[in-house]
Amino acid sequence: MYEAAAVGAGGFAGAVVRHLVVSVTGSTIGIIAVNLAGCLVMGLLSHDSRFALFAATGFLGALTTFSAFSGHAVKLWNSGDVVTAGAFILINVLAGISAFVLGLHLNTHLLS
Repeated sequence: MYEAAAVGAGGFAGAVVRHLVVSVTGSTIGIIAVNLAGCLVMGLLSHDSRFALFAATGFLGALTTFSAFSGHAVKLWNSGDVVTAGAFILINVLAGISAFVLGLHLNTHLLS
C-alpha cells in the first residue's frame, strides 16, 4: 500500500507541475522544459533507490509524458509547421539524452 501511495503522490505532484509549467510557458517550450528537467533529475536520481517510487515512477512519470511529446509533435506537423515539429522532436530527444547523461555525471562526480 505504501508503494502505491508513493507513486500516486509523486504522480499528482508531477502532473500539477507539468500543467503549471505548460500553462505559463506555452505548450512547445513547456513540454521541452519539463522533459529536459525530468531527464536531468532522472539522471541525478538514477543511483538512489530511496526515492525511486515517488520521484522517478510517480513525479517524473507524470511530469515527462511521452504522450504529450508525441501529441504535440503531431499537432505541429499537421499544422504545416514541419520545421518547428522537427526541431521539437530533435531537441526533446537529443537534449533529453544529454540532460540525463549530465545528471548521471553530476550524481557520480559531485553528489557521491
